[in-house]
Amino acid sequence: MRLEIMNPSPCYHFALRPLVAATLIALALQACSGGSDSGSTATKEPGVNGTYLYISTPDFYFGTNDVGTSATQNIQIANRGADIYPLTSITISGDNAEEFSTDLFEDIVLNPAEAITVGITFQPITDGRKFANFVVDYETIQQVAESVNINEQNYYEAKDLENSGNYSAAAQSYSDYIEGEPVTINKAKATIKLPVITESEIYGDGDDFDLYLSALDMRDEGDLEGASMQLDVVHTLFPDGYLADDALYLQGYIQLMDEKDYSGALRTMQQLRKEYPDSTYYDTALYSEAIAQQQIGNDSVAREIFLDLRYRHTGIDTLGITMAKDNLVSRLWFDRANSALDSMGTA
Repeated sequence: MRLEIMNPSPCYHFALRPLVAATLIALALQACSGGSDSGSTATKEPGVNGTYLYISTPDFYFGTNDVGTSATQNIQIANRGADIYPLTSITISGDNAEEFSTDLFEDIVLNPAEAITVGITFQPITDGRKFANFVVDYETIQQVAESVNINEQNYYEAKDLENSGNYSAAAQSYSDYIEGEPVTINKAKATIKLPVITESEIYGDGDDFDLYLSALDMRDEGDLEGASMQLDVVHTLFPDGYLADDALYLQGYIQLMDEKDYSGALRTMQQLRKEYPDSTYYDTALYSEAIAQQQIGNDSVAREIFLDLRYRHTGIDTLGITMAKDNLVSRLWFDRANSALDSMGTA
């Protein structure tokens, strides 16, 4: 991958205004028509010349294609930093640019952790080797200090280590990332991943572990149906495993928060409490049930559930004085139940 800075704008800091710099990425495209050749790709670390735009491959080789045919490959452009990248144009240039085409995009802005997939098509007109450049013009809207961007790379390193099966190193990278006080949505993802991977060092990393991690990744990618199916497999095939209650809870959470399937979430959380009464998710499931009942319109039922939750964590209830048990978890759930009841006007 060749990264060039074309007529960069001056770098000034203004009060209440982000720093913006105009830059360009040029990606080599290669192809043959009427002949044969071999090609290879290699990875390139993000962060070249100060940008944290990540390109999924440094070059394309389309192989040999007959004149009059077409072949398409996809490239991913991802923002792996904590700044913002407006993409001002995506074009193809070079000697054989007319034999390559790409998807048209307008007003693309890549916020942290966002990505787009772009299709590039080769349609040979004449025989011979063909070359062109896939060019991305973009601006950088600086939002954070460079140290924040550098720390963000710990998350992607952890993902790579996780995908390679090096879970111990992945856990360390996730931990380093969280300790670095990240500011992007990847913080929540890392916070979920870290305890699961850490537990695998105690309980093992069998098929249920792989399926559960796969479900987390699917949810991150927006494949809620696929994630739910994976979680169902974990619960069905490994009902006595250490991740069985985790799988049910995450499935219910997806239904409640992502899909807004309140009836489904209610059933799943009830199933979780019934099958795993000693689960650390018991209180969370009870709270989620109350929210689901509220959304369905059953306010009176929701109120009773919130009262049950508060009662579970009540230490003193006498002479009109109600106080939580003297531990952090109980105080947390006692306060949450009280807040929910207050919002309903029934505390």
